[in-house]
Amino acid sequence: MEFLEEEYKRLLDEQSIDQSLYDTYKVKRGLRNNNGTGVLVGLTRVAEVSGYTVDENSVKQPKRGNLYYRGIDIRDVTKLAKNDFGYENTAFLLLFGHYPSEEEQKNFKKLIREQYDLPEGFLENIILKNPSKSLMNHITRSILSLYSFDDDPDNIDAFELVKKGIRIMAAMPAIVAYSLQAKTHYLDHDSLHIHFPKMEYSFAENLLYLARNDGKFTELEAKTLDRCLMVHADHGGGNNSAFVGTVVATTATDIYSMISASMASLKGPKHGGANQAVLDQMDAVINKIGLDATDDDIKRAINMLLNKEIGDKSGLVYGIGHAIYTLSDPRCEVLKTEAEKLANAKEDTKKKFDFYSRFERIAIELFKTEKGRDVCANVDFYSGLVYEMLNIPRDLFIPIFAAARLIGWVSHDIETILYSSKIVRPATKYVGNRIDFNNK
Repeated sequence: MEFLEEEYKRLLDEQSIDQSLYDTYKVKRGLRNNNGTGVLVGLTRVAEVSGYTVDENSVKQPKRGNLYYRGIDIRDVTKLAKNDFGYENTAFLLLFGHYPSEEEQKNFKKLIREQYDLPEGFLENIILKNPSKSLMNHITRSILSLYSFDDDPDNIDAFELVKKGIRIMAAMPAIVAYSLQAKTHYLDHDSLHIHFPKMEYSFAENLLYLARNDGKFTELEAKTLDRCLMVHADHGGGNNSAFVGTVVATTATDIYSMISASMASLKGPKHGGANQAVLDQMDAVINKIGLDATDDDIKRAINMLLNKEIGDKSGLVYGIGHAIYTLSDPRCEVLKTEAEKLANAKEDTKKKFDFYSRFERIAIELFKTEKGRDVCANVDFYSGLVYEMLNIPRDLFIPIFAAARLIGWVSHDIETILYSSKIVRPATKYVGNRIDFNNK
């Protein structure tokens, strides 16, 4: 071990990369342009994210944010669900490019529900025998294991990917819930509760039914979760997990490997875990100033976050600001409405929701007046609060995100196979030394 430590120190001393070289060679870190916009790396008709315009001087100009699924604004997608469950219709829209008719809705929901059950022996031999403290790792491994239960797993014909993608999507409520139960039982030493999927339940209803020990939930809870699934279903081809899936898909690998790669990306706290960071932050703020704090108290707490005095002392205000959205995040707007409905139905949470709403307003004002930046609350600001009000354990926050986003990954995968199969192969600039042994 001492040997490794010495070699590691040598690596840091002799092989470091001067950060100024990125500018010298015009290398775009994180595939970002100098003005903060993303480098264009592909074409898509699945989803579009719009949060700013760029003027003639290449300067970003703020605008109201929009997220389109196949050309339909996410706000309208949620309205099209009316008072029914809409996630399955959203999945259809992403896969096939148009909102389903009543007959298409009926057939598609029937197709999904017929595939809720896991393969024979999968629960006992794959999930329960291999519990993990990381549910995302456990779920990813389970998705990879589905490869072994597929008679033709390497077939990447586009229609085969449609069928396989729907099959994997349908299995997600059970895989997610059973992974939680395995951890709870074998690692947390609690009772094991296994329910079997109900065909009469929607995707969202089954998630709650299978994950809860008593299997009970209200209609409001299930429809609130359904809206969360809808806004998380996709976020364009440029987000990290979708792009990772696209890169992997261009190698012509199987769909199980592609989804697993995207899962690994989503697990990272800079991508899928932000709503947990928001909850931790807001708990720290509330513990410091209380729910009855004045607006001035909240402003003071936000400055304490920025000054690394409370919270995780990162200097960040989680849930405020976004790489693309400037004046508004449409997903946040939808979830704030859902959070308010849920809070009004649960008296003990109304006060907390009101505090979040005031915090959002004051933080946006502070960034504008004191830092000259147009920012908005992002989807993570309210999604964690919604999950908390739904009594969903934090272990399930990212897995539920993954269950929702899977159909978006599949849609981009199919599009990649059909229209952009050239393998992704960008370049890097070598900036290290060269050693000529002939002159020694």
